[in-house]
Amino acid sequence: MARLNDLVNVNINKDTIRIQGVDIPVKFTMKSFPFVEEAYGKPYHLFEKDVNNMLKKEFKLGKNEVRLMIALIYGMVRSAGTDCTPHELEGSIPIADLPGIFGVAFDLFNNQNFQNADAERIKSEKKSKTY
Repeated sequence: MARLNDLVNVNINKDTIRIQGVDIPVKFTMKSFPFVEEAYGKPYHLFEKDVNNMLKKEFKLGKNEVRLMIALIYGMVRSAGTDCTPHELEGSIPIADLPGIFGVAFDLFNNQNFQNADAERIKSEKKSKTY
């Protein structure tokens, strides 16, 4: 039987970010959504809407922008298996490094074809299935 990693790239959702000189794995999958919600304090669809609004404006590094960046980075760090809190993560990233780290995370996020409608459909399918 063929192995999946022999047929396709199984690391398409993975990358690394560099915090204080250490490579930290990041991953963006459906498992990332609850972590993003935890860090952002709002449902994922509002996070996505706010990220899109942030990108439409002239970029500034204000309180709301930092919150959005940390939420995305946190979701990806946790999904890749590193245990931390949003507060610990925010405290570990020098502010000068945040835009570059966010850039890596956002590229990974942006390369995925997850749309809010897909996430909502999957959530509703999961609720309606009985085993």
